[in-house]
Amino acid sequence: MAGKKGSVAVIEYRLLEAATNGFQENNVLGEGGRGRVYKASFDDKFIAAVKKIDDIGVDAERKFENEVDWLV
Repeated sequence: MAGKKGSVAVIEYRLLEAATNGFQENNVLGEGGRGRVYKASFDDKFIAAVKKIDDIGVDAERKFENEVDWLV
């Protein structure tokens, strides 16, 4: 883990990529308006859902932060 922002864990991209086996199709849990949600297995005790955003840019980052704020 790279740190925390509020009560949300911030995890380095390379660790997310490894935990999802390179964002492979067999790890897709669902798909939303801005991207897919993947199952990420970090070890036997830590499994998470990871949303990979399709958008780029400042507007996409703002939308993502609003979504995360809604969750916590």
